[in-house]
Amino acid sequence: MKKAIINLGVVSVVVLIITGCMADVRTIMVKKDGISVENEKKGEAILEKTWEKHGFDKLKDHENYSFKGKDVWKGMMGKMGKLWPDAESEMNFKYEVGSFNGQVSFVDGKRKGEKAGLQSWNYYEINGSGDTSQVDMNERIRFGLSAFQYFFEILDRMKNAPIITYGGEKSVREKVYDVVFVTWESVTPHDEHDQYQLLVNQETGMLDFVIYTLRENYLKMPGSKMFHGSMEFGNYKVVDDIMIPHKQTVYLNDPKKKMKKHIHQLEVSEFKFDNFETQDLFPFKEIENTGDSKEQG
Repeated sequence: MKKAIINLGVVSVVVLIITGCMADVRTIMVKKDGISVENEKKGEAILEKTWEKHGFDKLKDHENYSFKGKDVWKGMMGKMGKLWPDAESEMNFKYEVGSFNGQVSFVDGKRKGEKAGLQSWNYYEINGSGDTSQVDMNERIRFGLSAFQYFFEILDRMKNAPIITYGGEKSVREKVYDVVFVTWESVTPHDEHDQYQLLVNQETGMLDFVIYTLRENYLKMPGSKMFHGSMEFGNYKVVDDIMIPHKQTVYLNDPKKKMKKHIHQLEVSEFKFDNFETQDLFPFKEIENTGDSKEQG
């Protein structure tokens, strides 16, 4: 009995340690030197140049966009973290630019014919008969809708962050990248805001990878904030003078040497700007549009 009590005590301590830890994706340079005026200017200049290279100066000319997506969650970790009812899904998405107003339509699987959406951070569903209703928040779908939009617009979103600095160089698959470190409120890790590393290819000036923390714990698992993720952007195509990644590949923690070791991949087709009425994303007329705020309207 005494041995069992000791073991339980050890387990409790380990759980407390794990639960209290958060991923920290500051680079060695940022950890060591903090933020200097010189590195701030360099980071901002790289981000500005990359933003222009991708054509994001044209994003303001558009109200919305839509695309079709094949979304696949791979392996045990992928199936644990999947955002949708099925590990492999065909879906259609609609978004208002620069907001958190979006909608997903399920083309196949368990929820075929249904839709789910966010309107000013209010979650709603539309059944197969077209009836719309506000329901209790589905944390996975809410996270998926907002995260998918965030990563399509990431250069535009990062450009407006209050903390931007150069983080040094990083090599991935024998290519050298400039790292731009971005966060909010404080450089040191904290519970409210995520940290990002933007990996800009020194040869092409393109954003190839993003490394990020996951402060929002939709998995509700102890210790999940210890992990971080990374996304690889590929198959860029020009849509109305804007570079859109038509393949987005997600890895647990840092990018892997081989793409096949991913846990999630989104393949995009038929990406279009301004091909629907933005009001389609506002089924509840009484709700105020709060834009990119996560406060409910």
